[in-house]
Amino acid sequence: MYKTLKLTIAYRHIVKELGLVLIAVFVVLMIVSIGARFTGYMQEAAAGKFSADLLWTLMILRLPEFVQLALPFSLVLAIILSFGRLHADQEYVVLTMGGTSPQKMILWISSVIVPAALVVGFFSLIITPTSRQMFVQQLADTAVTNEFDAIVAGEFRSLSNGNRTVFVEAVDRDNRILHGVFLYEISPTPSIALANSATFLLDDDSGKRFMQLQDGVRYEGLYENNPHLVMSFSELSILLDIEEDLSIPLEVEAMDTLALERSDAVQLQEFDWRVSLPLMTLISGLIAFGISRTRPRSGRYGQVVPGLFTFLGYYLLLVMIQQTTTDSTIASTLLIYGAHTMLFGLAVFLIRHQNRPQ
Repeated sequence: MYKTLKLTIAYRHIVKELGLVLIAVFVVLMIVSIGARFTGYMQEAAAGKFSADLLWTLMILRLPEFVQLALPFSLVLAIILSFGRLHADQEYVVLTMGGTSPQKMILWISSVIVPAALVVGFFSLIITPTSRQMFVQQLADTAVTNEFDAIVAGEFRSLSNGNRTVFVEAVDRDNRILHGVFLYEISPTPSIALANSATFLLDDDSGKRFMQLQDGVRYEGLYENNPHLVMSFSELSILLDIEEDLSIPLEVEAMDTLALERSDAVQLQEFDWRVSLPLMTLISGLIAFGISRTRPRSGRYGQVVPGLFTFLGYYLLLVMIQQTTTDSTIASTLLIYGAHTMLFGLAVFLIRHQNRPQ
């Protein structure tokens, strides 16, 4: 009875300390990450890439990406700091002599590691792709708005990375309508379109942006030997090349996890990456526990640097594998899960080595 009570108190003590250190480290990392990204967005807003009103919206949409990376890092650092103190103060030795086995200790810290991995998995598989879709949507909307706002009546304006030139007689900014439109396109076929009016539209199904011309004529094949084509239209939609102006991919990283095709190598890599983050959290927690034993007279912080370098090496290895271009879905899967298996083996080795007499 007394022994069970003693172990229960020890469990609460360790988990409480681990949880408090985890929260403290996580908050600090999030503040640093948000501050760095906020500074970058401030510079982009000052350069006119988007309005200041959009700044906080973009920051909120980027938060899930910060969480799914900051939480595993915080967990590793928290375990190393907490157990480093236990080793330095000889509390770990006392617990071991009192009957607490390494397996029991792993079960104790699993009550922190497993929930952290589940949170990371929830973010990487569900929350982050959704927020990324909304992030891309906001950037694309801003790109379209910037193109519309840049159009001035009576002046020629280049659009879509120089692919198009537009001239309008009047601009109705309240209703977002252009009047008396002249549009010259270079590719895919040189053409000129004259229209009474035009507006910008968003296709809800595809998410693509269009300039829709109303009531006009289009001339194609202007520089070819064959007679050019003349086409009258009541409505003509022209795709805007907004994707080229965005700094992040519009497709794979913003796709729902269940929509990713396992037969496609690129989409399979993205799926494996999302699954890898919670796996990395679990395995990194075990590695941190195995590496947390401090050497005599090294102090409670003696294993912080080796532990952080090990975690960063693990993360960079996964990034390198994820960014490796391969047409083989089998090779991609074997590489990334082989890395997890190798690091899990390292965790087992470190835990066994930790309990050997020094």
